[in-house]
Amino acid sequence: MTRVTARPKGDLAQRLADAEATIEALVSGQIDAVVDSKTHTPVLLAKAQDALRESEERYRRIVETSNDGIWAIDGKSKITFVNQRLADMLGYSPEEMIGKSFSEFIPEASEAKAPQRFEGSRGISEETEVKLERNDQSELWVLLKTSPIRDADGAYVGTLAMMTDRTRARQDEEALRKSEEQYRQIVETTTEGIIKSDSSARILFVNRRFAEMLGYDPREMVGVSMFDYMSAAAKVIALDAAKRSRRGVKGGVDTTFRHKDGTNISVNIAGAPLFDAEGVYTGNLGVVRDVTEQKKLQSQLMVSDRMASVGTLAAGVAHEINNPLAAVIANLDYMAESLRHMIGGDSTEVSPAKSTAWVLEEIKTPLDDARDAAERVRFIVRDLKMFSRSPSDEPTGAVDVKAIMESSLRMAWNEIRHRARLVKNYGAVPGVRANEARLGQVFLNLVINAAQALQEGHAERNEIRVSTRLEGDRVIVEVADTGAGIPPEILGRIFDAFFTTKAVGVGTGLGLAICHRIVTDMGGELTVETEIGTGTTFRVALPIARKDVVEVAVPDEPIAVAARRGRILVVDDEPLVIRTVKRILSKEHDLVVTEAATEALALCASGEKFDLILCDLMMPEMTGMDLHRELSLVSPEQADRMIFVTGGAFTEKARRFLSETPKEHLEKPFASANLRAIVQRYLR
Repeated sequence: MTRVTARPKGDLAQRLADAEATIEALVSGQIDAVVDSKTHTPVLLAKAQDALRESEERYRRIVETSNDGIWAIDGKSKITFVNQRLADMLGYSPEEMIGKSFSEFIPEASEAKAPQRFEGSRGISEETEVKLERNDQSELWVLLKTSPIRDADGAYVGTLAMMTDRTRARQDEEALRKSEEQYRQIVETTTEGIIKSDSSARILFVNRRFAEMLGYDPREMVGVSMFDYMSAAAKVIALDAAKRSRRGVKGGVDTTFRHKDGTNISVNIAGAPLFDAEGVYTGNLGVVRDVTEQKKLQSQLMVSDRMASVGTLAAGVAHEINNPLAAVIANLDYMAESLRHMIGGDSTEVSPAKSTAWVLEEIKTPLDDARDAAERVRFIVRDLKMFSRSPSDEPTGAVDVKAIMESSLRMAWNEIRHRARLVKNYGAVPGVRANEARLGQVFLNLVINAAQALQEGHAERNEIRVSTRLEGDRVIVEVADTGAGIPPEILGRIFDAFFTTKAVGVGTGLGLAICHRIVTDMGGELTVETEIGTGTTFRVALPIARKDVVEVAVPDEPIAVAARRGRILVVDDEPLVIRTVKRILSKEHDLVVTEAATEALALCASGEKFDLILCDLMMPEMTGMDLHRELSLVSPEQADRMIFVTGGAFTEKARRFLSETPKEHLEKPFASANLRAIVQRYLR
């Protein structure tokens, strides 16, 4: 027989393999055993048993110290082994679990309850997430990894399962899912539009509200450039805002988007730039509010406030008109009476020299006074027309702040004259970029407020000072009073809508709020300085217009007689105007007059030729605009020689016609010299 001697202690696996080989050799009688003298146990067999025990202990420690729960079940679904970790996870001791069916630890409603959940997987290793039930009936979610156990012949005898506790992770995931769902509900149900774009302004996400604003489905908009939904002007505004975003500047912007049906909607976008972990700009997130109706209401409020201002001044305006009107009527009556005496009296008693002097004294002087008074009325009417315009009637352009301030002061003069001395300090300033009607509304409000800050009856003690000056690239206009000042506790609220310290019926509290918005919209700034007991100064700072197109009054020059006698058609529904035009032009030209545009059209259509057509713009039945359209069809050369004489374009259609049609027009009331000058230009 072969004798085997002990080897040096080596690797555990090698020792285990040697032990198994030794035991097999001993059993088969292939080797002789070396017997221990004390235990009478074969030495090699003892060593093999030690190796087995060491191996078993090692693997037991691994199983018991694992962070995963481990159990084994036999072919009848009975638990044959469970480690301490799994017992702790379920709230039992290992002894309580051994011998029980695994299904006792699975809730009744769980799909894992069925035995085939494990038994059906015989021969298959799988990984899934299932819910178990703890001893206290609470839920335990685990990631379950199963492997089949086979005997020496390869037959299935049970299942080994490893379980990782997923309860906390599951709760966190559920909380995250609910949070995401909650925020999605907020985003999708909010009344504001939400848009996310990348660094190239390509849309990454829009909520349903924003898509509805523009008449699209959200899926149609994703991937499209945001600029594709904007006009050229709106795109300029958006590009400027995008430049600020790249620098990390947050803020809002007012612009417009184009609806699917072609209409524009006004919006306010509160935007915030987005950056990645490295600080690289990746795009923008914007909250979009549809302010179309708000803009319309704001425009109506501005007009209403302007009308309220004019209404406040109605008595004063009436007074200003009545004074010159009384002079006109009285002087005309005086001249009529004088002429009656002259014609009805004994003219032989008046020498030629005396007659000339008498006419100059009795006729010319009152006639000049009447004309001057009428001019005053014309200025008042012009100022009223300016303040009655809608803000959309005139585009923003270069305007003369001094001229607008003078109109405002004339409008408010009756409020000023009884309360303060008016001091003007106009510095030389260029035109500003503004809307004439809106800026006039601002100045009128500030002047009226200054006047109403002073008590009546002490005009000699008080002062209202208006001034203009240039500071850098801005024109500064100040309206100051020597009133009581504004208390500190209300100073911060004076630009709030509907805030007023005036009595009920005196003020609405909209004036300063609207003034502030108007000036801000023009790119300017409205500020106030005040001192209790000393007075208040409102300061308007406006940007200079890029190009001055402010019209300057040209002094009257002698009008030369027309080069030739012309044939002129006069169309006006007011007989007084027709008679006046005839008096001015009939000595130099041949006039055909009519009060109906339809009759004028018939004359031209029948072949009548005119060198010039003087036509009223607004008339019943057929307007001057309608006549121009019809003449353009039947007699284009006559339509080209039309001049419109108008008392005011009071409709949107009329205003658009005058702005889009390159036709000269003369405002009523007009001076005879201006009428002759226009006629002369066409008859050269």
